[in-house]
Amino acid sequence: MIKSHVQQEIQKRLAERDLEALLVYSDGTHSLLVPTHLHYVTGTRAMGPSAAIVARDGQARWLVEPEWDVQRVKPLTWIKDVRGTRNLCRDLMVALSELCPSGKLAGCGLAPMPEGLYASLEAKVKVTPGNDLVEDVTRVRTDAEVELMREVGEIADVGANAMAEYARPGVTEFELVARMEHAMRLAGADDNFILISTGPHNQEMHEPTERRLEPGDIVIGEISPAKDAQFMQLCRTVVLGKPSALVVAKYEMLMEAFRKALAEVRVGASAGQMSKAMNAVISQAGYEKFCYPPYMRARGHGFGVGTLAPGGAIDDDTTKPFERNQPVVVHPNQYLEETGYLACGETVLVTDSGYERLSKTETRLESVEV
Repeated sequence: MIKSHVQQEIQKRLAERDLEALLVYSDGTHSLLVPTHLHYVTGTRAMGPSAAIVARDGQARWLVEPEWDVQRVKPLTWIKDVRGTRNLCRDLMVALSELCPSGKLAGCGLAPMPEGLYASLEAKVKVTPGNDLVEDVTRVRTDAEVELMREVGEIADVGANAMAEYARPGVTEFELVARMEHAMRLAGADDNFILISTGPHNQEMHEPTERRLEPGDIVIGEISPAKDAQFMQLCRTVVLGKPSALVVAKYEMLMEAFRKALAEVRVGASAGQMSKAMNAVISQAGYEKFCYPPYMRARGHGFGVGTLAPGGAIDDDTTKPFERNQPVVVHPNQYLEETGYLACGETVLVTDSGYERLSKTETRLESVEV
């Protein structure tokens, strides 16, 4: 995704802060837990360690490892000066001498930078924290970004449908996740993060194992496909066979918590209120202690640069308000003593009056004949 407006917005903010340039670093990791600032700034994903410099005067350079990857990324970014490198530290110091001679530099995404590279950087320039500079730019979502969220929401639906289709006795967790991964890749995902658990009483969601599904199992999944660094997430529960009256009742309790939480989602509303609304329903049913650590960590989070608690936690103490066109996961996933862990929830887009669903599949308790 080419973001030509990014350069002007960064230049504007550098001028406001009296800084000469912005350095954005990535180690090549693509994760729903860590905002990918470099991907946002350049418009495409790095394969390995790389660094982009955007100067206040309009100059920009992107140093890319591995060296040969420059041919792939060059047509995909607004940065015209893209250079492959075999020695990122050396070439970065040269670039800073040329684009930031005053040494007044904002640094963004530097947390995973190797110690040696950061030491060389600090010895050359004065580094001012700049994550918030990029995040400030991202808070105004373009039409293309909103459309991408909707597209990834549809890919998540494909994963949820595959989970319901292939969750059958005799299938291993590995095989089920492979089917889900394959379906979402065919639908356009370039990455996937899937957690799962199967059994009569699940403790938590985890990476898939060799365990084979059995009749009566409760299958829970956290389905998170990505495209162009935009993740979406669906939380789903499928019962192999007819669910017990107890499971049906407890899942309906979670659905009520889900509905109450969604009613609190809108521009300007406190994100913590969403969490409180969810926890109130579950607490009133007698499960208050299970709403908080060590049993539960988050009632939701955002995805990507500039969102609310990206990959982190929205809980009762979150004071930040929702902003327009933010993707937000709302999930009353819950461990209950009687049933084990049940998964419930999805990602929505925050609007002025409420929210827009990004998926078409219904959040509900699924069951399959066995």
